[in-house]
Parts: sequence; C-alpha cells; structure tokens
Amino acid sequence: MRELEVTNLYDSIDEQRLEDFNSKLDSSMRVKTDYFKDDNDFEWVDKFEQLLPYIEKILRNPKRFITTEEEIVKIESAKKVGVETVKHLAKHTNYIQDIDEESGDVIPSKLLNVLKEETFNTYENRFIYTLIQRVRDFIKKRKDNIKSNPRLKDNKKVEYTSSTMVGEEKINVNIQLNTDLDTKTEVDKRILERIKKIEDNVKDMQYTEVYKELEKEGVPLVTPPIKKTNVILKNVNFQYAMTLWDYVNENISKKDNPVKKNKDYMEKGSIKGLIDETFLLEYLTVNNINKDEEFIKDAKEKTLSRMLDKIIDLNPELTKKELQEKLGLEFDKAIERRIATKNDIEKIFRKYLNRYLEKV
Repeated sequence: MRELEVTNLYDSIDEQRLEDFNSKLDSSMRVKTDYFKDDNDFEWVDKFEQLLPYIEKILRNPKRFITTEEEIVKIESAKKVGVETVKHLAKHTNYIQDIDEESGDVIPSKLLNVLKEETFNTYENRFIYTLIQRVRDFIKKRKDNIKSNPRLKDNKKVEYTSSTMVGEEKINVNIQLNTDLDTKTEVDKRILERIKKIEDNVKDMQYTEVYKELEKEGVPLVTPPIKKTNVILKNVNFQYAMTLWDYVNENISKKDNPVKKNKDYMEKGSIKGLIDETFLLEYLTVNNINKDEEFIKDAKEKTLSRMLDKIIDLNPELTKKELQEKLGLEFDKAIERRIATKNDIEKIFRKYLNRYLEKV
C-alpha cells in the first residue's frame, strides 16, 4: 500500500503547481565528512598466492651445472682414464716414462685426471635461493605489523536548506543530518589462514634439494641488478619470479598508512537532486493534511485512470472486453477469498494489474 499512497501524493498536484515548485526552488546543501581508516594492507597476499606457484615449479625442476676439475697426478693416483686424458698425454709426451717396444704399450709417469660433478650452484638457482629468503623476511615483517583491531571512523554532517513557492504559498525546509561511526574492526580470519598457508609453502621450498644444497655450500646471495641471463629472460617461470622479486624489493619497507578524508563542500550534484525530490514529497505529504475525503478520492481516481492509460499505450489492440474479463476474473477470485474493503480492492487491483503489465 505504501507505494500506492506515494503515487497518490504525486498525482494530487497538478502540472502547473509542480512546475511552480521546481522552477522557484532555491536550495543549498553543505556536506562535512570526517573519515579515518587505520586498516591493514593485505594486497601482498593476493600477489604471493599468484606468483609463488611459479617458484615451486622452478624448484621441482632445477637447472644443474656440470663442473670440471683437471689436475696432473701420478699414474698410481689416477682414478679414471678417459678421452681427455689420452688427448692430453698425446700433447704432453714429456709425461711418457717408457714405451714397451714389443707390445707398444705406453707407460706414463703422470696423467691428466678429470673430475666432473653436477651442481646446483648456478646464477639462476642462487637467484631463486635469494628470492625465497627475501620472501620469508617480507612475510615476517608484514605479520609483525598486522594491527589486530584497526580503527574505523566515518562521520558525516549534512545541512540542507530550501525554499520555493507554489502560487502564493511559501514553503521552507531546514534539515540537519548527522551520522557518527567510531569503531574497531577485526582482522578477517580467512586472511590469517591464507597467510599461514603462504608461510607453509615457503617453508616447504626451504626443504627442497636445491635450496638445502645451496644453503650447505654457503653460496653468496645475488644482489640487484639481476643479470638478464637467457634462462631468466626466456623461461616463463623465471619471468614470474622476476615479477615477485621486483614486488618484494619495492614494498618490503612499505607501511600501512591510514586513510584520512576530511571534506567540507557544497553538494551540487545528484545527491542534492535526491534531497530536492524528498523536499517535494514532504511538501505533498503535509499539503494533504487539510484535504477532504472528496479530494483524496479524486486523486485516487486520477491515479487509476492514468494507470489504465498506460495499459492502453502499451497494448493499443487491447479491447474493453478483454480488460474487463482479465480484471473481473481476478476480482471474483479475490471476493471469494475475503470480504474486500475499499483499500483491499485497490491493493488487489494494483497487484494483478502489475502482473498484466509485465505480460504485456
């Protein structure tokens, strides 16, 4: 019923009076805001969740490097004779001690001993090793700075003054609205759970074979600027690792600064327009205080008439008989359910009329 009553209010004023009200409207609206939000910045959580899986892929398939050590040793200390050893002896005949003339066997006094070993100590692996340590330090620093109960303050003050004339009738309104919010919020437990999961992932990385070996060797950490090797430039996983490296370096010293917004201004946009419309509604409401029943009845009849006009506009081919049958059927059903009062009839009429409009 409330929607219908508001419609009646708007229909109770004729076009000329409505034009007077709007054309002579003189209003002003002053707004003051005091906003403070001392919140935690958890943007990094999304970033780490997005990028850490690529670091895990690198650690699952690390690049190895084969190191070669060469040394000249006595023949009895030589562990393995390979192609490199024979080639070296052919070039350095001074290491030949004797030659068996009957068999032709060469008896050297010394041989080249070649030792080959696989190692994780590559620049790319040391880059990832360093990155993991920086990520770990970053998480610890951010966790230490988390505020358990950040403060939120949001206060507003609105002063609205307006005047207009309808014919010789003067209308004035003064409104002052204050809202005060000063509270403490809690950190979302789901965020803390996500941080814990990120920490666990980083700990798992520190138990990988490549990380443990580099840690055992005590390899030096890489320092900026990062060398753009072929692997770092072309491997997709390393490209994301570089994105994470840059993010950590740029934000590791960042602090969660509170957001402050204090404003004092004259509102002239859509918000003021809404309040102007509210002023009109208030006027129409008060203006009906002394109206007699005949006036109210006439306003309702005008409302029903306009609604029927809309139906006809939407469906010009609709016949009077079709409309009567549609409304009559629904009306009969309503009568059977309950004894209808005047207000009940209006409610039922509007309900089924809206349904009909939707179908049309």
